[in-house]
Amino acid sequence: MARPAAPKPSVAGTVRAYIDRRPVVRDALGMGIVNLSALSRRIQRETGLNQEEAILVACRRYTTKPDRAGYQEAIRRVLDASKLEVRTRVAVWTLRPSWKMFSKLEKALPKLQGQNNQVHLLHGSEAVTVIADEALGRQLEAVLEPEDVLKQQTGLVEVNLRTPETVEEVPGILAFLASSLAAQGINFVEVVSCHKDNMFVLDEDDLFSAFEVLNHLIRS
Repeated sequence: MARPAAPKPSVAGTVRAYIDRRPVVRDALGMGIVNLSALSRRIQRETGLNQEEAILVACRRYTTKPDRAGYQEAIRRVLDASKLEVRTRVAVWTLRPSWKMFSKLEKALPKLQGQNNQVHLLHGSEAVTVIADEALGRQLEAVLEPEDVLKQQTGLVEVNLRTPETVEEVPGILAFLASSLAAQGINFVEVVSCHKDNMFVLDEDDLFSAFEVLNHLIRS
């Protein structure tokens, strides 16, 4: 017996899903600064819905969730109490995970961290990333084999936005920072978030642009 066809989503449901997947549109709607007719026509083109009037009504009725209503103000309060730190001459090593490689790292890391240098170790599903000062490169490479290293990048900087502890109670901080950088065409090699630290590892050429963007956010 054939399964009954799944019901088609309503116009209102399709519009809500479209807006929910686009944070910029959602936030602009929440601020009341969107041309709803233009948005309706765009949704019509991109979704294939052929009911512009119904789309327009759905856009007008779209409301953000109550717990998101004041999130921008909450982000603003966190940024007002934050400060920026910059670390230059940073390198990133992408390593092939194996028990032998971990054994080598286990021996090397205490010595590296004991030199008052920040070392970030990130374990992903297919690789291990080490972020550290370029000066530690020789010591790290001395304990690793060439086959352990998938990729190495130097000439990087780390921009760290240090926030107050209230950051843990405010959703969207990291997304807000990342989208602000991306809007200016600034790409980041790695992102590390740890308690009050939000660290972006960038190419040196992007340092001044990134600093200007983030410094403007915490002082505006």
